[in-house]
Amino acid sequence: MFKLPAVIVYMIIAFNITAFTVLLQLDMLIIKSVIFKIIAWAFTIGAWALAYVNRDKVWEMF
Repeated sequence: MFKLPAVIVYMIIAFNITAFTVLLQLDMLIIKSVIFKIIAWAFTIGAWALAYVNRDKVWEMF
């Protein structure tokens, strides 16, 4: 059995959401809405909190 720590998957997703939010914050995308930026930062905080909460979980593969 291969054991995969769940935190790896959660951190990859959280990092991608963070990268999107930073690009959004620096006005490199078409979207320039302040409300959308606030929502994006809330999703980023939620993704990192979810990664922290599930840091001890392990998934068994195969």
